[in-house]
Amino acid sequence: MEKAIIAKNISKKYKFYNGTKERVFDLLFPKDIGENFYALKHVDFEAEKGDVIGFVGINGSGKSTLSNIIAGIVPATSGTVEIAGQASLIAVASGLKGDLSGRDNIELKLLMLGFNKEEIKKLEPAIIEFAELEKFIDQPVKSYSSGMKSRLGFAISVNIDPDILIIDEALSVGDKAFASKSFDKMMEFKDKGKTMIFVSHSIGQMRKFCEKILWLEFGMVKDYGSVEEILPQYEAFLNKWERMTKKEREEYRDIMEHADEEVQKQWMVENIKVENEYKEEYTSLLGRIKSEEALLYTNSLNDGKLVSAELVKEVYYIKKLAMYKSETYYLLSKSPSSKEDTIGWMKSSDLKVHSHICIDEDERIFLSNGRGRSYTKPWGAENNIVLKEMKGVKGEVFEANKTDKVGKNVWYRGKLQGREMWLHRNHLTEEK
Repeated sequence: MEKAIIAKNISKKYKFYNGTKERVFDLLFPKDIGENFYALKHVDFEAEKGDVIGFVGINGSGKSTLSNIIAGIVPATSGTVEIAGQASLIAVASGLKGDLSGRDNIELKLLMLGFNKEEIKKLEPAIIEFAELEKFIDQPVKSYSSGMKSRLGFAISVNIDPDILIIDEALSVGDKAFASKSFDKMMEFKDKGKTMIFVSHSIGQMRKFCEKILWLEFGMVKDYGSVEEILPQYEAFLNKWERMTKKEREEYRDIMEHADEEVQKQWMVENIKVENEYKEEYTSLLGRIKSEEALLYTNSLNDGKLVSAELVKEVYYIKKLAMYKSETYYLLSKSPSSKEDTIGWMKSSDLKVHSHICIDEDERIFLSNGRGRSYTKPWGAENNIVLKEMKGVKGEVFEANKTDKVGKNVWYRGKLQGREMWLHRNHLTEEK
């Protein structure tokens, strides 16, 4: 196979100074002044032509630094990168000049890439149309929102038809319609056999789009291989990382940066396990779906389908959980049941979840204080709203017949003006 990217022993060093005085002194009398920080350390990896590679890692792992080095925007401190063809980086506001208009930025970036005036004139309409910035194209870029900047950068990059496309979190801003159009364009590039690097915190996007995964950790390559091989291990690590204390994270970093490879492997074996045994148990939670990128599964947990926009607006009861391959799945239901009104299983990482406890079913009398809103479920979402404004019922009697605790918040179910609803404790005054 023809190599598209060959990165050998890439390191990137920065220096931290205690004030301007140290910085100036280091420039005038180069010595070992300031603290060295390595964003990347001895990174090696190769990409074949047509590979679609996802860069994953926790914040500060070096994903964006490596992307910028491959794109030729940032020089490596040591090591070499060989690129077969032209590489184009798409990142929020990447390479855009704030004082120039969108149109001027198009011309400047294309001139820097070697296009002549005639070629730029032909490309410009397609770029403006794709970016959906017709009304704003002659306004200074510094007045653009982050989503508008991202759209302009994406439109320029995809319309110059590069050999290697690097997308660094560029689809994490802006509207969903443009993100969908951008994904379609990326799939078009994928079908053409273009080499692509995709940097994102979205595991769903990685699984949907990428073929290989480069896992970076504290500036070093943790692992590199197929999506099927690497992502389950990375997801298991994320679940462990999110539960670590600050002290545990510091200890782990010390092991990964200073211990030998055998000690590192032993730590991973003891702490990061991918369990293949399927287990179910009962629970009592409430959950919201984080985004439309979430996958909904049947009991087999292997045929996930993207959720609809309407499902994202709901709050669901969770009465059962399953553990499989070191991932936790929750069974979503529209009622407090694990057998009726269920819509399917979803990964815990795709849900915002709170504990749900029934405190009591004693009847209590409250008065509405006119604040907040009421819901058909405790801790409701947009689709669950009963009264959007409570000002009109301030001082009216609320007859509660059930008390639930969601996270640290107490909610009451009862009737107001003959309508059943849930109200938060902060929006009620108890009648003496």
